[in-house]
Amino acid sequence: MPAQKQTKTESRRATGAAKRLKNRVGTVPFNARIEGINYDILEELTGYAVRRAQLSIYEDFSASLGVAGITPQRFSSLVIIGANPGISQTRLAEVMGIARSGVVSIIDSFEAAGLVERQDSGDRRSYNLHLTKEGQRQLKKYKAAVKDHDDRITEQLSDAERQQLRALLGKLCVSSRP
Repeated sequence: MPAQKQTKTESRRATGAAKRLKNRVGTVPFNARIEGINYDILEELTGYAVRRAQLSIYEDFSASLGVAGITPQRFSSLVIIGANPGISQTRLAEVMGIARSGVVSIIDSFEAAGLVERQDSGDRRSYNLHLTKEGQRQLKKYKAAVKDHDDRITEQLSDAERQQLRALLGKLCVSSRP
């Protein structure tokens, strides 16, 4: 978007993200396209293009929420727990596509921070997960920051293009291939 057409809010968002990235000591900003480099077959690969976009998106996400120790995986976990009170750790691992031990580690850190509590499910091997009041408060704050992040990274797309991109990416998430 040309600078003269940016709204004040868009300008503040871009400036804020740039400052957050600059303040991350020892971090080399990701450059998705380096002039003078021959990318050969990589230019034709959808997976490569998705990965490059993902790296760029992750960098902006980190600049937005990394200070709070919230990664995309941790944010997603909080959202799933908040939207599905009482979900088991095993089910959360399945939804997140990670090992149960990975979920245990995430929940341990959330519990220590006072964001999530484990409740007895009646099965000694399983716990039901619930956001605490603090967890609900923090998640609301994180959602707002992630929404700003998402608006920032997709500002070059129209609403229809955003919707189309999500639909196309969904087609790449086929759970079983022949």
